[in-house]
Amino acid sequence: MEGISGGGETLEQSLIQQAARVLASRYNGDPADGYQYLSALARDRGTTLTRTARSVLGERDAARDGARGEGAGHVFDSSRYLRRTHPKAMERSDKEPPSFDDVPDPPEWVDSVLAAIHVYGCYCLPLRIDGRIADFVVVRANERAADIAAPGSSLIGCRLTDINPNVLSSGLFDEHVRAFESGEPFSRGPFEYIGVRNGRFEPSTATMKSVRAGPGLLITWELQPEEDQLLARWRQSERLAGLGWAEWNLFTDEIVWTRRMYDIFGRDPASGPLRMDEMPALLLPEDLAEMEEAVRTVFEHREATTGEYRIKQRTGIRHVTLMMEPVLDADADPVAVRILAQEITGRRRRERALAATQQRMLDEHRRAEEERRFATRLREVILPLQAFPMTLPGLVVGARYLATERIGGDWHKARPLPDGRVLLAIGDAMGHGLEAATLMAQMRAGLAGLAYTGAEADHLMTWLNELVRAEAGGEVITGTALLGHFEVETRHLSWVRAGHPPPILVRGGDAWLLEAEAGPLLGVLHDPEYPLTETSLEPDDLLLLYTDGIVDRRDEDLDGATERLMEAAAVATGSVEDRLDAVIRAMRADRTEDDVCLMAAWIR
Repeated sequence: MEGISGGGETLEQSLIQQAARVLASRYNGDPADGYQYLSALARDRGTTLTRTARSVLGERDAARDGARGEGAGHVFDSSRYLRRTHPKAMERSDKEPPSFDDVPDPPEWVDSVLAAIHVYGCYCLPLRIDGRIADFVVVRANERAADIAAPGSSLIGCRLTDINPNVLSSGLFDEHVRAFESGEPFSRGPFEYIGVRNGRFEPSTATMKSVRAGPGLLITWELQPEEDQLLARWRQSERLAGLGWAEWNLFTDEIVWTRRMYDIFGRDPASGPLRMDEMPALLLPEDLAEMEEAVRTVFEHREATTGEYRIKQRTGIRHVTLMMEPVLDADADPVAVRILAQEITGRRRRERALAATQQRMLDEHRRAEEERRFATRLREVILPLQAFPMTLPGLVVGARYLATERIGGDWHKARPLPDGRVLLAIGDAMGHGLEAATLMAQMRAGLAGLAYTGAEADHLMTWLNELVRAEAGGEVITGTALLGHFEVETRHLSWVRAGHPPPILVRGGDAWLLEAEAGPLLGVLHDPEYPLTETSLEPDDLLLLYTDGIVDRRDEDLDGATERLMEAAAVATGSVEDRLDAVIRAMRADRTEDDVCLMAAWIR
């Protein structure tokens, strides 16, 4: 706890600052609110900020400075202003206790006790509201405590929160109340504390104690000397920055270390500083040559040097930067060596971790690029085996495949079979990269072989499911597919789908989905059922098969995208290739985030 000292303008500024903080503390506001309260009070009373501040602080000498009588000698009741601007503040302001008009005398022994205390000391009596302690009033103070009061005034009669409002925000006031009510002494410190000093709010390092004595509270506090504060801050800086300081006197051979140096070198302070001839034993052999060159630079060239060394200590290898500087006499001969050490082990550890992470990212990127190139080559080898458009019995087939940076597992197939039917199929191996491209190749090649058995489409899909499960090897690998047989003479399509989007049929300028019950994804179930669907087609019909990449958009729901796809297919004209190109343009399929595969069959 500190008071106000100084005079002239400095005193006035301090009074204003302190009064603003008092108001802010009383009405649960911040410092800006406190200045607002104080300014409003000055306007309401038609007086200056300084005079209003004296009134708020309860100064008894307002008349000495020429202030008017109103407000002098008591704490100003600001309820008129607060009721108008901050009604919530009245929850506390209505209960503010008045200050003592006549300070009561303490017990006779108080003066003797305060006279024996060599630090700041005061004796306070409690102020109560509704039976609760709202503040303490100083009734006696020793000579040293009196020195912190403003010139010409006294601490006697001042409230504890007026002397320094920070007792509220720092929690000290609650501790004093607890000490008074419980009878258990309170002690804190050394601790950082914001107080009023030389007319300004300044940080201090203080030790404070309070104890109930008779009807009042005895409070003592001691401010740490400036030299001790500087030393404490230097030690704190050493700890935060990982710095240690040492000096080697070449005449006396005496070495002085700060506390942090012992931590850096992992040395017990009881063992004393490390001698210079003991230093090489702590270094890794690889760093000895650099240390020898640094010592030569200091003693032979009379120059400061900086180097990084690895030191062996009980917690492992530590990285330390040593800065050595010679202290020269008038003849430029070294008389001492100053050493500044900084531990940078954590920094080097983070750098290694970052380098390892970057290397892993480069390796992963390289592997991904190699897989992408291989998958692209694999797809180029497989899909171009069929040239489009294909003129097959009873129909013309066209296809388009649009790849993204992430190669997917989309595939398509159209082939005449020995029994006179035409196989139409499209699918998607889930995932991206080499795994998806490999599964795509296996599904496509496997279907080509199975189709020559003459089995119906539902059996083919069942076998394709078994193929995917066998290739998975116990892992979960899935895919979708749609396949069917086109009867040339009857223009009849028998088809099934395994988790794949239904095809679109375009007839006479209209387009709709061929809805049918879908079976489960490939590779999920052991013995699934794939219902067979029969669809009759007519000359000039267009059957559009597609993968979900063309309708799976982040900026559009699936139903909306599918509706747009049907509209684009319905209005497209020209050859099969022209109509596929028109659909791709309308759907902006070249901008999708997934591969897109389209296959169109025009019925002749």
